[in-house]
Amino acid sequence: MRGFRTFLPTVLLFLILNGLFLSLQKIWVGWGFSMQVLVIGNLFLFGLSLVSLLLHQRALGSASSQVFVRYFYISLLVKLVLVAVVALIYVKVASGVNRISVIGCMLIYLIYTFIELGILLKAGKQKNA
Repeated sequence: MRGFRTFLPTVLLFLILNGLFLSLQKIWVGWGFSMQVLVIGNLFLFGLSLVSLLLHQRALGSASSQVFVRYFYISLLVKLVLVAVVALIYVKVASGVNRISVIGCMLIYLIYTFIELGILLKAGKQKNA
């Protein structure tokens, strides 16, 4: 699990989502989404996914499987706490909360998580082979 190829699915997802958000902006706004929330949320989740993948890379280099499991749970908890904190900050700071955009960001979080798990499962198979 080394090199840019590891991060390629995450980077592609980030670019595709931002491209869809910006190119179809009028449609998204017509449906009630806030472009600022979606783009900033996507950027934040992309950064979290990259940091999480870096932690997983470090853990896969270890000889002990316990280290990998520990890093996996640390990464999961840190991501959940940071997403919750950012959501609470948004609720406190924003004059009007755009719920549909927050739900959209939660769906984006799930997509990033599934891609990250796919990368980890592939890396685990390659390491065991």
